[in-house]
Amino acid sequence: MFVVVGCATFYGCSTHSEKKVDEAGEAIKQDIKNEKEDVERDLRALRDDINDRLDKVSKKIDKASDKSKTELENVKRDLDNQREEVERTLDEVEQTTDSAWVDIKESTKARANEVKTEFEELRQRVENALSSD
Repeated sequence: MFVVVGCATFYGCSTHSEKKVDEAGEAIKQDIKNEKEDVERDLRALRDDINDRLDKVSKKIDKASDKSKTELENVKRDLDNQREEVERTLDEVEQTTDSAWVDIKESTKARANEVKTEFEELRQRVENALSSD
């Protein structure tokens, strides 16, 4: 009799534990998916902002004096470099499997934050270049 009760109790606990593990696994998968989507969304927004600034700088270059043109071309080059870095990082995030995301997320987030910081510093140069002439 104890054997039957013990097995039934063990089986019930085992099933309950498996269910909890499965639920935790699904929660982790969803967290990973959400993190990746957040990083992708931030990178796309940053790319769009860079593209907008590039458009403004490109239009201004055609009408600028020689001195302003040089600064605008330098800013444009820096913006192009920033956009390329954002694109590389975005491609990496999009290509990464959920299981690999755990391994690269910190370096990817750090690189994305570094690009954002550099862009914020560059933003003032862009504004100064656009307002010259």
